[in-house]
Amino acid sequence: MRIYLEELVDQCHSRYHLRLLFPESPFILQFQCEKERFAISISNSDCAVLPDGDGESHFVIEGQEMDMLSLLTGEVRLSQLIENGILEVRGGYRQLLFVESILWLTRSRSKEPVQV
Repeated sequence: MRIYLEELVDQCHSRYHLRLLFPESPFILQFQCEKERFAISISNSDCAVLPDGDGESHFVIEGQEMDMLSLLTGEVRLSQLIENGILEVRGGYRQLLFVESILWLTRSRSKEPVQV
């Protein structure tokens, strides 16, 4: 799980145009997988995986690790997982839109062969 979060942070760093979406003060996004907690901090000055997932957060996503991985790899959108009752979230609607945007825009895209 931590590897996927580090990849997400790397994507935040490499896609400079997304920094316009990031807040000035750190936005803490927490992932609750079974008994483990992970968190990342997102701001226009820095994005990082936090050393421990405990503490105050602005938005929390809860669920099974396999479902979280499908979210982090970009296979399924967060709103679809919420609608299907697979993941639960805590936070406001505005934060939900922000998190979904960041997760979708930082997903790693696989190269599909072009057929002519």
